[in-house]
Amino acid sequence: MRNIVFLVIGLNGLVMAQDQKFGIDTNMPTRKLDINGDLRVTSTNDVTNNVSYDRIVTASNATGNIDYINISAVAQTETNNVEVKRMVYNSSVPDETKECSCGDVTFRINNLNTAEIKLNSLTTFVTNGNITNFNLGYGIKRWINNSYNFVNRTIAFTNLNYSAYQSLDPATFTTGPNYTVRIYTIVPPKQNNLYRLTLSRISNTNTDFTYALICEKFYIQTL
Repeated sequence: MRNIVFLVIGLNGLVMAQDQKFGIDTNMPTRKLDINGDLRVTSTNDVTNNVSYDRIVTASNATGNIDYINISAVAQTETNNVEVKRMVYNSSVPDETKECSCGDVTFRINNLNTAEIKLNSLTTFVTNGNITNFNLGYGIKRWINNSYNFVNRTIAFTNLNYSAYQSLDPATFTTGPNYTVRIYTIVPPKQNNLYRLTLSRISNTNTDFTYALICEKFYIQTL
């Protein structure tokens, strides 16, 4: 019986070890393919929008190991925007079916021309010790009469009403150039997320408007 302990292929520094690890320019390969040098790929397939491709190749600067991370983890880094969503439409009146959902909140402009918000899950209740209610405090920045007006508000959420729309701002989006933009800054308790919601109603004609709902969700590194 033959025992092959180590096979050295003497061409261009190629080495194959007993455990089937293959090395290029290295005598001690530590992975199935261990390349001590540059790697070049000249042709790849475009898999944009192919949901079966959900991994990104990444390399360790310290060891040179090539591994992967899930695409879903890229947007969850602590130094980047976690999520940005928008809903923009033209209409003579607000369309309550046009919602913007971002992270754990969904909001809209209702048919009374006021802003509403609801929660998408019970996460805030669970992470705060399975509470059944909490007050969500937030700041409002309104453009009124050529200047910004600031006010603070609170919404009382419970584990029964969280998925029903609550009033985000009682002030209506009135017609005119001086009542166009509202910015809401929200930090749900113990969620490590800051939401900035921007809502606007801009006149195109006397009877037609552009409604814009924009959500930016940022990750807070420390609270």
